[in-house]
Amino acid sequence: MSRAADSESKVSDYIAQCLADEQIPVIDIGSYMSGAPEAVAQFATDLRAIQEGLGFYCIVNHGVEQSVIDNAFDQIAELFALPDEEKMNHKVDFHHQGFIPNKAMILRWSKIAKNEKKDLNEAWAFMRERKADDPKVLSNTRHRGLNQWPEALPEFRKTLLEYQETMAALAIRMLPAYALALDLPADYFAEKFSTPEYYNRCAWYPPVEVEEGQFSLSPHSDHSSMTYLPLMDVPGLQVMSPTGKWIEVEPVRGAIVVNTGEFFNRWTNGRFIATPHRVVPPVKDRYALTFFFNCNDETVAEPFPSCIAPGEVPKYEPMSFHEFFVTYMDGNYIYRTAEMDED
Repeated sequence: MSRAADSESKVSDYIAQCLADEQIPVIDIGSYMSGAPEAVAQFATDLRAIQEGLGFYCIVNHGVEQSVIDNAFDQIAELFALPDEEKMNHKVDFHHQGFIPNKAMILRWSKIAKNEKKDLNEAWAFMRERKADDPKVLSNTRHRGLNQWPEALPEFRKTLLEYQETMAALAIRMLPAYALALDLPADYFAEKFSTPEYYNRCAWYPPVEVEEGQFSLSPHSDHSSMTYLPLMDVPGLQVMSPTGKWIEVEPVRGAIVVNTGEFFNRWTNGRFIATPHRVVPPVKDRYALTFFFNCNDETVAEPFPSCIAPGEVPKYEPMSFHEFFVTYMDGNYIYRTAEMDED
């Protein structure tokens, strides 16, 4: 996986056409995953064009067994079918881990519009699994506590941890493509993601009526380095194109939507965009297994050498991932106020 090989590739006709038509590309990464040099170079080249132009794409033949995804979807459907009293016994805590009731979030982080309407969904947040003697648990580091697992669902923890571990393995295998797309050595991210942080937002979007300007999930950009979202068969996710058009993501069985977030946008000095997206009320129950993949907490977003010219002033102040994550979460969630109990 050399930078030279990547630089010799040209953006594929299919990707160029998708970008011109403002359509979400669906990329078969089977050859990339097998390590074929030509495929690695081509994927890195296409990825660069996507991340500089649209910011969203779908992958198929990614190596994740469909059964792992299906089992996780089945379990989260059971999770949100639990009685409200049971779910509220696990209400989200100081560490943003646990059940997030309906109308507990206002996405004010969006750069495209000021939003003051509460989103219409329920969610349950699971961070990377930790043990009680983990140093960050012992030091009470924000968002690094113990997950709240639903005791009423004996298979849930095992199923979701398998899902998390599988998605993390996929995300790690994708890192060389991002490095090559940025004209960096293929192993550039290995140390920076040696202890990656996960945030798994399991969500339920029921079919509901909304007020004007209200959404199941308001327009926003993710916080993450990269986000991975397996698709179920119910549409609802929409992505904003460069011209401001909302593109509906077609539900393709077996496909995983991938995009980068605000932290990676900072890291690339604005080069790889963090595209706004939203969820509109679905026609029937829609569930999401959003997997936010992030670097080590201590990693600082300073521009990559390929993303800043000598003498150029960075667009953003350097910030560690953990510092950024805390700022993002506190800016969007109202779960620590009395408002959550009033609704």
